[in-house]
Amino acid sequence: MTKQGIIFFILFFWLPLFAWSQDTAITLRELEQEALANNPEIRMVHARTEAAGETATLAAAMPDPMIGAAIRNIGWFNNITVGEEPMSQAGIMLTQEIPFPGKLATMGRAARHKAEQEGEMERETRLRVLSSIRAAYYDYYLAWRSAEILEQNKEIMKNFQRVAETRYATGQGIQQDVIRAQLEVSMLIEKIAMEEQKKESQRATLNSLAGRDPAASLGRPADRPSAQFGRDYGELTEQARLHSPLIRAKERMVQQGEQELSLSRREFLPDMVFSAGWFDRGDMTDMWEASIMFKVPLYFWNKSTGVRAAKSALWAARYDHEASKLMVAAKMKNLHTMAATSERLLRLYEAAILPQARLAIQSAMTSYQVGKVDFLALLESQTLLLRYQIAYEQEMVNLNKTVSMIVEIAGHEGIESNEN
Repeated sequence: MTKQGIIFFILFFWLPLFAWSQDTAITLRELEQEALANNPEIRMVHARTEAAGETATLAAAMPDPMIGAAIRNIGWFNNITVGEEPMSQAGIMLTQEIPFPGKLATMGRAARHKAEQEGEMERETRLRVLSSIRAAYYDYYLAWRSAEILEQNKEIMKNFQRVAETRYATGQGIQQDVIRAQLEVSMLIEKIAMEEQKKESQRATLNSLAGRDPAASLGRPADRPSAQFGRDYGELTEQARLHSPLIRAKERMVQQGEQELSLSRREFLPDMVFSAGWFDRGDMTDMWEASIMFKVPLYFWNKSTGVRAAKSALWAARYDHEASKLMVAAKMKNLHTMAATSERLLRLYEAAILPQARLAIQSAMTSYQVGKVDFLALLESQTLLLRYQIAYEQEMVNLNKTVSMIVEIAGHEGIESNEN
């Protein structure tokens, strides 16, 4: 192997491994745990869920009783005759409204289903934030990896430049090859700067999602995305049907609608009002009284309107539930197809495209050194290899972002380890 070939081998195969071991690292798991604990949106919906739970308890409570004082007097206001006149008396009274049996329980169940909806929306928010932080982490990884690949290719291109300068100095090459090599190095430096900007952008996004200061330091990504998927569509769809927070929230809406329809029908049943009192008559015998009254649902046509409205709301909730199941299944199918396609492309890159591109650049380098091919052919081979290296990393990131969305739709917070 020539001296240039040895340099190329070291730069191409060992430099990335050395670079990846440097700097502090941040794992995806660490960021997920921070997001679950500190993300403001997650904390907000958690507080809303707690509020809904307290409201559900209040919905099933008895109406507050009324207590008051009363005086009955024979004579003018300036002449109190309590204890003097048999009909004059003073005392206290207690009144309690008692809804017809079953109404409070029905209102409580409706409120609990509403609280459960909030709980599912909280879970949906947690899953969405986790999916977002995974997507940002993978983009962060891609920016780091792309910068490393570009840096590696810049060093290789500098080696090409030295070879071109040597050939030009010995009369075997032309100055245009030297200038073109210098131009390629400059273009790679420009691309590296763009990747550095992407690092900063994704770092700010990750810090924000984790509840950190966007300008806080983060470190390099410690986890490499996985290049494997291999999950069955039918199994994923069944998991989504059972665990998707969207579908479960719609189910709770249907259950709430059923309870509200039952409550509207119970409005035809009379509530009761119980009253009791004790009265002092001075030297005469004290008195007490008790009464029970019923609210008469006299304006029944208003109650009928409420029943019809509750029926319509229930049917709307049922249709919405069915629509959500179809939407989730369609989205799962689309994402599953995307993931399967990405997996096939990765296998193609690994088995054919990248090995062939590496062989092509090695062959072009050897041929250029002995004058069998021109410098443009060498540059074209290196450019193709660079393009496929970046494309492979991009496709691997696409696969993992798609899997993260699948996990979100399936209703699971956890994701299988993505370390190779």
